[in-house]
Amino acid sequence: MTTTNEAARGSIEPARALRPARARRAAARALAGAAALAALAGASAARADGDGAARADGDGAYGRLDGDLDLRVGAGASFASGGPALCAHGAAAYLSTAGLYAHYTDALGAQGATVARSVAGGVFIQPLFLGRYASDLQLGAPWLDLLIDSVALGVGSFWEAPPGGGLASEPGLELSLSLDVPLLGRATGPFLGVRGALRWGGPALAGDASPRDEQRALVSIALSWHHVVSAHIVDAGDRAPARVAARRSEAGAEDR
Repeated sequence: MTTTNEAARGSIEPARALRPARARRAAARALAGAAALAALAGASAARADGDGAARADGDGAYGRLDGDLDLRVGAGASFASGGPALCAHGAAAYLSTAGLYAHYTDALGAQGATVARSVAGGVFIQPLFLGRYASDLQLGAPWLDLLIDSVALGVGSFWEAPPGGGLASEPGLELSLSLDVPLLGRATGPFLGVRGALRWGGPALAGDASPRDEQRALVSIALSWHHVVSAHIVDAGDRAPARVAARRSEAGAEDR
């Protein structure tokens, strides 16, 4: 009997020992299944969000028509004869098509700099956006469409200061060409911009140029932020009469 009982206990104990192992394997399978389901659910949600974003951006405007004014500000480096300099710029574009700009450079006292600092301002036009959009010529890739439409032509005046001197009282002429690479594929967001400008000093325009006033090139690379806002420039004249009419309507309702 003892032998039989011991044999029986011996056969039961391994079975009992196997139960925790089986339980652990079952728990591991359950966790793996739950993880797989969570991954599938996450992937489905991501696809849904991506599809929704694609539908939202699929109009070809990519947020450029969310408002009528595109405000831009950025900073970077400029390169010209005499060495590099820091630069900063700001701009405001109406319907991402035309606007005003300002550009500033400062060599920060660098030795050998031809120009210590300069200030430029003028107007620019981005002629491709509205024409391509109206003709349904958008390519469907946000970063590529925004890059193509960012090509801008500018004309303005500039004032510069030689090392140790103040800004010249007589402005020069600046012609510029620029483009911006969108980093997020949206009109509102960060952009990496490249800008090239040809400059003629005031004396050069008057025909009395020194070597310093001759035509010079300036290339700027800057990281900027673009933000589309609603300034109601188009309907600015209609908003005041609309407010007056609304007040009269409210006053009439109170009288009744």
